[in-house]
Amino acid sequence: MNAKITLRKIVFLTMLIVSTTNYAQLSVPFKIRYQGFVKGDMTIIANNSVNRVDFTSGPNEPYYNLTSYAKLNDEFDMAYIDIDEDESTFSSSSAELYLENSNRKKIVYAGLYWSGTYRYNAGIQKSEKKFIPSDASRGTFSSVKLKLPNKEKYIDVSGQVIFDGAGKNEFDEIAPYAVYSNITDYLKELSNASGVYSVANVKATQGIIEGGVSAGWTIFIVYEDQNMSGKFVSSYDGFAGVTDKSTDIVFNGFQTLPEGNVRAKIACAALEGDNNLLGDQLLFSSNESKLFTPLSTNIRKDNNFFNSSITIENQNFINRYPDSKNTLGYDTCLFTIPNPNNTIIGNNIKEATLRLKSVGDRCFMFFTAFGVEVTPSTGEINYASTDDKPLKVASKNNMIKFIPANKDFLIEDYRTSSSINRNRKNTFIDSKNNIIEVQTASISSATSGYYIIANIFKTEQSAIEFVTFLKSKDIEADFFTNVLNNYRYVYLKKNNDLNEIVDLYLSKLDDTYEDRIQILAINKNNNDLIADASKKELPSKQEVAIKEPNKKELFDVQIVSIPNEPRGYYIVANVFSVSENSVNFFNSLKAKGLTPKVLINPMNNYKYVYLKKVDNEQEAQALYLSKINNTYQGKLWILSVNNNNALITDNDD
Repeated sequence: MNAKITLRKIVFLTMLIVSTTNYAQLSVPFKIRYQGFVKGDMTIIANNSVNRVDFTSGPNEPYYNLTSYAKLNDEFDMAYIDIDEDESTFSSSSAELYLENSNRKKIVYAGLYWSGTYRYNAGIQKSEKKFIPSDASRGTFSSVKLKLPNKEKYIDVSGQVIFDGAGKNEFDEIAPYAVYSNITDYLKELSNASGVYSVANVKATQGIIEGGVSAGWTIFIVYEDQNMSGKFVSSYDGFAGVTDKSTDIVFNGFQTLPEGNVRAKIACAALEGDNNLLGDQLLFSSNESKLFTPLSTNIRKDNNFFNSSITIENQNFINRYPDSKNTLGYDTCLFTIPNPNNTIIGNNIKEATLRLKSVGDRCFMFFTAFGVEVTPSTGEINYASTDDKPLKVASKNNMIKFIPANKDFLIEDYRTSSSINRNRKNTFIDSKNNIIEVQTASISSATSGYYIIANIFKTEQSAIEFVTFLKSKDIEADFFTNVLNNYRYVYLKKNNDLNEIVDLYLSKLDDTYEDRIQILAINKNNNDLIADASKKELPSKQEVAIKEPNKKELFDVQIVSIPNEPRGYYIVANVFSVSENSVNFFNSLKAKGLTPKVLINPMNNYKYVYLKKVDNEQEAQALYLSKINNTYQGKLWILSVNNNNALITDNDD
């Protein structure tokens, strides 16, 4: 390491500690950006937007040096990463969002953040202590370009400036900024949110400035999956210069589980955290312990948390291009709080505090989020499926359509009609064109199974009266209560065999009940429904039909044209831009007894590591769905190469 530059950093850090009070006054307090309860989870993707330039490497080449001899970002000539070969962009990088079982995921919220050090457009170092601009102009930075998965064109995204350090004494030397934009609607319009996202035109100074150049972007996502546990998710943004005077961010509005293990996650994004400078910490406390615990992962140490890396849990987030392990000043992370025996956050906790502190490395945090497992906080039914397109499954000679429950069937007085509610206007279920509708709901106070429901009441007295009335007609009946909304469900039969319940429904309980009824599937996820309907333990996706089928929802397919390559369908395990990475992955597959091959696209030099190539789409689908005959359990997708009749098309409508 250059001794003179190291001395300069020490002097600067000393000045930073002296000016702590001014930093605290100038930073923007963290405020809630998003907060809500969801049956699902939160996740992030991110990448840096600038990288080093030296004699051997350009900015698009990832920087992997994590040794004690690794240079810092202010010791490099920095330049924009620009991977897309698009004349409308001056910087661009990408990252892949992968949501397992993505057809079950529904985007609830998505926020895009970008940040950088931007004193002026370009700078140079004249001498040890003299840094001057080579281009002193400074443009706007409140808009970027965003490319969504499977889209060819960027969309322009404007944001809200959270903070701009230009002209502020303690920040002016590097002029950091942070910007936010709500991109929820863009992601909701996608049939499948999984895929590669690119963000372009994130502004930063090029070359060298005192304190260093860094920049990047982060997308924070909250999604719904009714097969997952309920969580309280809250995100905050602001701008804090992390110094020895701690900054606290208080999370509240939730209550942890009354018993059992408490599971919680933290997400953060920060600027200017160097890999080899120690002293920065992220600490956590709940209002029960009153003690702050330094947080850490396998990669982020408790005395060097912000260390120029992009991580998820205990691993580097590698599904991005370029995939630098040392991002030279841009940090994003998502990790589960270590909580053995609930020692960090206990049961029935209603408040927690995240603390930022540093006695060495200076950095700036502008985003954080907290997600914790909780019980539902609303009185609404939690539906097992909320997709706009109902799930249809073949069962015997019928098609069963599963749809979320509604309350149209409910009436309070069963005695108002000439028979047992014979003249009700609405029904939950009917058999038309051989399609039987089955409602789905998640009700914690009822046991899992299929129920034939005769009616739903708001009061227990009405439910008891109706059950008594049915029994007077020699019709067996009972009821259960949904504790979330206090509705009482009167049912005639309950069975774990869906086909038997369907038979009873169609036969009107062997001709013993004349009035309208419904089938209600309680506490059944989509996989359960498919398996129960088909009477197979592991039904294939070919047996599932979606209303107005869209193959995008069933198969993960990418379409490319590659000159001079034979047409076909490739079952791909991974794709790389760096040859060394593709070789390492290739060898790891061979070590597992697999026979991988590599397809190179000369247009972008991407190396596709694939396991099988076939000539027709049906065989490709079968291999994809069977995980290549159960020989590979990792992520796969189908690469359609030079096929005129592709598996899917990218229609905006």
